[in-house]
Parts: sequence; C-alpha cells; structure tokens
Amino acid sequence: MGLTKVAILTLTVLGMFAQDLLAQQWGTVTGRFIVKGKVAAQPGPLAIPANVAQFCGNQVPNPALQVGPKNELQNVALWLYLDRGQQAPKPHPMYAPLKQKAVEISNNGCLYVPHMAMVRPGQTVDFINFDPVPHNFKVEGFANPGINFLVPVAAKQAHVFADEERYPMNASCAIHPWMAGKIVIRESPYMAVSDEKGKFTIENLPVGTHKFQIWHEIPGNIKEMNLGGKAVKDRKGVVEIDVKPGQNDLGDIVIDADLLK
Repeated sequence: MGLTKVAILTLTVLGMFAQDLLAQQWGTVTGRFIVKGKVAAQPGPLAIPANVAQFCGNQVPNPALQVGPKNELQNVALWLYLDRGQQAPKPHPMYAPLKQKAVEISNNGCLYVPHMAMVRPGQTVDFINFDPVPHNFKVEGFANPGINFLVPVAAKQAHVFADEERYPMNASCAIHPWMAGKIVIRESPYMAVSDEKGKFTIENLPVGTHKFQIWHEIPGNIKEMNLGGKAVKDRKGVVEIDVKPGQNDLGDIVIDADLLK
C-alpha cells in the first residue's frame, strides 16, 4: 500500500474515532422566554359557572397566555426539529428509564395540570381526576386516534399514544367546556416547556448544532424572536442551537408582545 493510501486510511480512521468521541460528549441547554412590551389582551380569568365555582373557584386564571410580573412567558414549547430524511441523534442513556415512567395529566381545580404535557410515543399517560366531580378527557390530534372517556371522582385512566404528532394535541372536557390543555408527543426526548418563570432546561444533548421548533398556543409557531442578541425569523419557528459540552445558557429569548395577540 502506498504512502498516500496509508495516510488517507489513517485520517479516515482518526476521523471516525473523533466522531465517536464527539458523540460521547453532552451538553445541557437552558434559557428563558421573555415578552418585550405589554400584551394588549392578556385573557382574564376563565368564566366558571356558579354551580361549580365552589370546587373550581371563581377566579381561575386562563392558562392559554400566562405572562409573569417580569414579563416571563409560560407554556412555550420547544422540541427537536429534523429536516426531511434526517435521523434524530441517539438520546443520552438517562432518557431510557424515563420513557418507562408514566406521565401524569390531572384534572385539578377544573384545569388540566400540567397545561402542556410532554410525552413520547409508547409512553403511558395516566389521566387522573382529583376533583369532586367526574371529568371527560377528550384528546384530539392527527397521527393518533382521538380519545374520549369519562374519569370518575378519584379515579384514573391509562392510555398510550403510539405515534409522534407534528404539533401539540388538544385536550378538553365536554362536561366543563372551559377546560383545555395541550399534549406534545415527540419521538425524541429533547423537548421542554417553559415554567412560570419562563425558564426551560433540556438535558444531555449530543454536542453539535441542533434545530429546535418553538411554539406557543396563541400564535402557533414563534416566527420572530431575539436569540442571543440576534433577530431570528423563520415561518416554522425553527432556530439553530450550537451545543457545547457542559452547560449552555441561551439567556433571554425575547418575543414581541404583538405576536401574542
């Protein structure tokens, strides 16, 4: 074998080794969603009929749009986005046992808790009723058949969604029509939803550049935002995130209040 071929073979092997080494490195991504400006029409409390207000409450906040005192935006979902034909990266081993753990979605105080749940196909979802009246769990999407079942007081109903959904499924209750929630069903575990402080965490991503789709139920895809001091525009709400080993804090991801009308 000539010297040139040996050199090429050596470089190829070293390249493969470097890729394997890189795949064993992981980074955790954090950030916070903030609203710029004043939301013109933040919804008021839900309209609760008087006959159920005794256990539902009469000042139940509308979870569709929750902006905190420091303009923190809650319930923003983000999930790994793959281009056509692209394979998802192999998840960190920590996610294997998590898929075996049931996700709990409860009716509590006549609200879906959590308002937005994160689920993987094949993972058990326990629909639980903590209220003193029966609730109807109705969930509709596109890839999965819809479900519609009654859960009595202090009972639960288990269900498994088999397929990934492109966008969050809608959850409602036919008995109490003001109740609504969202269920994100994605094959990759690399997804998150912002909390009451606008913060999110996605643990142990493979090092490298990844795309994420960002979504909120009022506008749908977040088509415009400021990320890392730079304006980002994309009709699908897709952003690129460069993940380095260890902690990766994106800081504030700023969304204009006009997008939340």
